Amino acid sequence: MKEPGAFLRAAIESQGEQTARLLADTEPVAAAANRLQGVRRLFIAGTGTSYHGAMVGEHLFRAAGYDAWAVPAFEFSQYPPTLHPGDGLIVLSHRGTKRFSMGALQHVGGLADRWIAITGEGSPLTGAGVVQTVPQERSSVHTVSHVGALVRLAQLATHASPDLHAAWAETMQALPGQVQSVLEDSRDRMAALAEHIRFDRGTFFIGGGPATATALEGALKLREASFVFAEGHEVEAVLHGPLISIDATDRALMIAEPGPSLARTQDVAAGLGAIGVPFVAIGSAASALDGAERAFATPPLPEPLAPILNVIPLQWLAYFVSQRRGVDADLFRADDPSYAAAHARYEL
Repeated sequence: MKEPGAFLRAAIESQGEQTARLLADTEPVAAAANRLQGVRRLFIAGTGTSYHGAMVGEHLFRAAGYDAWAVPAFEFSQYPPTLHPGDGLIVLSHRGTKRFSMGALQHVGGLADRWIAITGEGSPLTGAGVVQTVPQERSSVHTVSHVGALVRLAQLATHASPDLHAAWAETMQALPGQVQSVLEDSRDRMAALAEHIRFDRGTFFIGGGPATATALEGALKLREASFVFAEGHEVEAVLHGPLISIDATDRALMIAEPGPSLARTQDVAAGLGAIGVPFVAIGSAASALDGAERAFATPPLPEPLAPILNVIPLQWLAYFVSQRRGVDADLFRADDPSYAAAHARYEL
């Protein structure tokens, strides 16, 4: 009999190897990046975890000089922007089957070949413009496919910008080793933290800039894997209402990276400390957050690349909380008749 969550754990553990494989696989990325020649405004669309990837892609492509915008696939397909000749689109979809992600692709028929789809191996999406990431995950709690999509986005951004390629060349080469290091170094520490997550209270993930996507993804993984109440917040937004609903019986995880959002992240950390909320700091600037009950420093990267590393401890946390709860994260509640009935009511 399969161990509960075994597929999720295996996917998390494979991320160092898969990152190295993707970075060595440059031919499809170079061909896809050529499709962005002449693009001035770039939309990046996805749903759920793929939208969080799109948010990181927005920052990666802005670093490459593009007017880049992350958009939920539903919004792009159902409330589409007016497209112009200089526009382009990147769609992220783990399996290449989601209704509104495919709808986003259908909306760009007038853009000629200025679109790219980033998807998993075995996806029905094929042909020019399609860049594959990793084999399809057997767990619906997507982890390695998310990191794979981030790596592909970073490759595309650097191929599309010679200046960025030169600036980040050594950093990208070192990335597989850093992913593996974070996987190994954070595993036991996140297992220990999982013992302190309260199932009857909230866990709040907070970050700014590119780390906003990491915070949203951390909350989503915890909810998907273990059904624990969690929320992700952009660092400024948490001060405009949500903070007053967080108290000392809750817990927060703060993503801290050098950059424009760090000072505001410190402000939020100070506010949480004044309320008595225990919080954990994760990121290369974790030590900059005074009062953290725990701090996990990740290797320093350019801020748009940091989500590749910083999401890994949060994936481990979701896995270990699911183990503590006795939940099989791989089933995605398909064994619960009421949730099976709910899923039957709509099409993804």
